[in-house]
Amino acid sequence: MANADKGEIAKLQQHLSLLKEEYVKLQTHCNELERKYALASAAAGEVNENSFVSKLLQTVAGLFDPTTLQYHDMKVQLNGRLIPAHRFVLAARSDCWGVPSLADVDSLDWSELGCEVGVAMLKWVYTDQVDFSRGDSFTLDLMKTANTYKLEDLVAKCEKALMASVNVRNCVKFYTTADEIGAETLKEHCSGLISAHWDDFTSEDFAHMSAPLLYRMFSSQRLVSPCMLLYAFKGRMSCSCIWLKTTRMIKKREKERGEFVPNQLNTT
Repeated sequence: MANADKGEIAKLQQHLSLLKEEYVKLQTHCNELERKYALASAAAGEVNENSFVSKLLQTVAGLFDPTTLQYHDMKVQLNGRLIPAHRFVLAARSDCWGVPSLADVDSLDWSELGCEVGVAMLKWVYTDQVDFSRGDSFTLDLMKTANTYKLEDLVAKCEKALMASVNVRNCVKFYTTADEIGAETLKEHCSGLISAHWDDFTSEDFAHMSAPLLYRMFSSQRLVSPCMLLYAFKGRMSCSCIWLKTTRMIKKREKERGEFVPNQLNTT
């Protein structure tokens, strides 16, 4: 590769990195605007530091302090930590906390959750704020946990954060998680990236997928025949086999159309 080409690639990579940083900044700004809009709606257009709604939200946010016992009426048991909590705050966020009724319990057992995920989720419940700087694995775990407790707004925030870091190396993993919890926005974004970079994948990239999930992904692109569906759900066709047959069909279609066929799809 010529030095000029290498220099141009380096410039493009640097430009892409800068664009990603700007996207993250804009996403943070957007989240803050959404929070302020929610406050404005709740206050029926009256937004100021002395309004009742503003003071109420500030008071609730101030209650999130693992070291204080102010007004608490229950506790959350994390792995190695016991955090004071408040029934009315949890009830305002969700009706699904793994117990029949918050009024009938004195504590919630989150000991199976990672401590960072549990604290982050509880902080969001009180403050509507979440820090995604811990990385994609943390955000994926947080999104799964938020989905378990029906915290749809938190799931949406996690989706947006993950979309900023989706790339060819992780889009299949993100697609799988999104399908598990019904995160359709993230799923569609990953599906589009997979379709656009199909020639960069091999069957090993999809080895962890179940055959039905792989079928659904391919069928959304109209690439899988009905017979593959039957074999997939009967467990008689592996993911690798579906991938191989699909790439052959793509190659055949592109040849018929006189289009370019990537080397990775040359399976004959």
